[in-house]
Amino acid sequence: MPKIIISRTLIFLISIGLSYLLPVIYQDIVGFLLILSIGVIHGANDLLIIKKYTRKDSLKSQINHFLYYLGIVFLGFLFFYAFPSIALLSFVLVSIYHFGEQHWESNSFNTNLYKGKKIFPIILHGSTFFLVIFINNIDVVNDVLASFNSIFLDYSVLETLLIILFSIYMLMLLSFELFRRYFIGEFLFFLLLYFLTMNSSLIYGFSVYFIFFHSILSIKDQVSYIYEDDKSQYIKKYLINALPYLLLALFFLVGFYFFVDIESINILPIIFTFLAAITFPHVIVIEKMYSTMK
Repeated sequence: MPKIIISRTLIFLISIGLSYLLPVIYQDIVGFLLILSIGVIHGANDLLIIKKYTRKDSLKSQINHFLYYLGIVFLGFLFFYAFPSIALLSFVLVSIYHFGEQHWESNSFNTNLYKGKKIFPIILHGSTFFLVIFINNIDVVNDVLASFNSIFLDYSVLETLLIILFSIYMLMLLSFELFRRYFIGEFLFFLLLYFLTMNSSLIYGFSVYFIFFHSILSIKDQVSYIYEDDKSQYIKKYLINALPYLLLALFFLVGFYFFVDIESINILPIIFTFLAAITFPHVIVIEKMYSTMK
């Protein structure tokens, strides 16, 4: 059995075991800590990536890139304020592509699977992930949707859609020789993800995928792109450069804890709005990074 399947299985089994041992409140704490540490780090060096592919390293260029990036984040917040339901749908659709892209870029690295050949597994992987998360957290998801003035999701409709899309996904992997080697890994991946999300909170289940099967893989690819190598000294440089953003996130978390009455508000809409606003420019940067790596 390939090492990647073994490592994924071990991560899932440990995460599933913890979900049975930890009460929901502690699952959420673990999830938030993972997202606000490794999750923040994986998107903290976007400006370095921009400098790499634009090949402009003057102070003026870096300031301009920072302002453009910040402007897109600000527009993301305005988008959620003005059109919350449309913005939330946009966030999910963008995330479907982004998560699927990262998964397949890492899954098929150094193979002859170009973007045109990967677009369908990219979309199907991302869609299956969100359907699994939504189905096993339907009540919480509908509470979040209500806060964004969006429509409610029906469990039976999601279940039917999951069966159809997952069947198409598996048949596609089996039908084409280029993808056949990935069938067992993908089938086992989503089987274990389903068991994890059945017994975990929304934040915990999402964070396990987001950190171990997205952020860490993205960091590895980013280090290789920025420094043209992924040796330990370059990973260290990457982390040092991301440190100010991590400290800022922790400062925000501490301030939020002390100055906001968490028990009186629904924190999930705030979290998703924040994640969406910073995701929009990040997805653009990573897409450009992968396109210039070819």
